[in-house]
Amino acid sequence: MKTFRLAIGAAALSLALAGGAANAAVIYDNGSPDLVNGNEATAWVQAEDFTLGAGGAVGGAGVYIAGSGGIGNWDGTVEYFLFADNAGTPGAVLTSGSGQNATTTDTGIAWVAGGNTFFVEFDLESVFAAAAGTTYWLGIHLADDFARDNIYWVTTASNGTSFGRESQYEALDNWSNNFSEHAFFLTGDERVSVPEPSILALLGAGLFGLGLIRVRRTA
Repeated sequence: MKTFRLAIGAAALSLALAGGAANAAVIYDNGSPDLVNGNEATAWVQAEDFTLGAGGAVGGAGVYIAGSGGIGNWDGTVEYFLFADNAGTPGAVLTSGSGQNATTTDTGIAWVAGGNTFFVEFDLESVFAAAAGTTYWLGIHLADDFARDNIYWVTTASNGTSFGRESQYEALDNWSNNFSEHAFFLTGDERVSVPEPSILALLGAGLFGLGLIRVRRTA
């Protein structure tokens, strides 16, 4: 009976730890979407500069996207790049990859060209150590190829950082000024598992069952 009780407890604990969404602290915020415009991010790689005053580990990012009439043309791919700065434009690729554990949320906020604005949050494949006071560029590409599907990285209000840059196709050496700033934030590498209500219910049921077994045995 002791073994059975331990098994139930271990299973309930495992379910609780496995469930839930991972949360991470925001370490850089470039601004909220202003819904005024956006830059196409399927035929282009769009990039925005950022600087962490205190430095830190970048573990993920969140971007706001939209499409003409919706994002039905989007294939769900998120590719990211972190570039060094080269005199105010993206330079060498420091790390890149596919966004992990990506989640897409409809904000319910209408976009200027039709449809709603969506929020996409994802993890980097590996944590990037950003040095304090150093300018980097976050590049975003929202497709598994470079055919134009009219999915846009939504703009934010001017905030003192440089305008973004864009590179058509996958050359990453033909950067031009896109005259926009884009809504995004960066998150750190510390992630806390938050159990979902259903998982908490299972855990509670398991503990309640253990109590019943204890009562029956001592009765």
